[in-house]
Amino acid sequence: MRVLLIVVAAALLVFALDVRDWNDRPLREATVAVYDVDGSLVALSYVVEGKTAYGLPWGRGFTLRVAWGFASLGELLSGRVIWIYDSQVARDVAELGAPAAGKIRTWAYSLTLVVRDRQGRPVAGCVAKVVDVLTGGRWFYLFSTTGSDGSVSLYQAPATDYYVSIFCNGVLAAGGKFSIQRGAPSTAWNVEMTVDFVDSIRVLNAP
Repeated sequence: MRVLLIVVAAALLVFALDVRDWNDRPLREATVAVYDVDGSLVALSYVVEGKTAYGLPWGRGFTLRVAWGFASLGELLSGRVIWIYDSQVARDVAELGAPAAGKIRTWAYSLTLVVRDRQGRPVAGCVAKVVDVLTGGRWFYLFSTTGSDGSVSLYQAPATDYYVSIFCNGVLAAGGKFSIQRGAPSTAWNVEMTVDFVDSIRVLNAP
């Protein structure tokens, strides 16, 4: 009986988790999901500035996954989320850490988008709209104006596929798609867009 109680207590171990980005900085916001040995969701906790809001149960055979942003239960169950850590993936555990250690990193990187003209000169004052391909902006939505160096930067973006549109003077000047890959060798991703200034075609609802 005593052995059985010890096993049950171990299976119900509750721990706090420190969740970081690829560069070991506190992850701004995320959702942590814990699954039992049968693959059933048994707990979830939101992450705010790298700290889980609630303790998480843990035991032998459990799986921990981290989704970008604050996901609802329905979104987790449907899988319509951007996973940035999965303890069932050997590479994630090897490169990002194991949950039992109390701290993990995730596939979230710094991102810089640079807009240039055909002569390679940076273009300031254009609006960059970047959304995740999976949901078209539910999980990632960036709407920002390029600076004097033609760039828009942010310090955390999940590894996934993105659509990008560049508007200059209210005109769609460039568009495309790019991806941030899991397991990148660098600490940041840099994306460059080349724009053509077209004055005769105006896009409906352009900023």
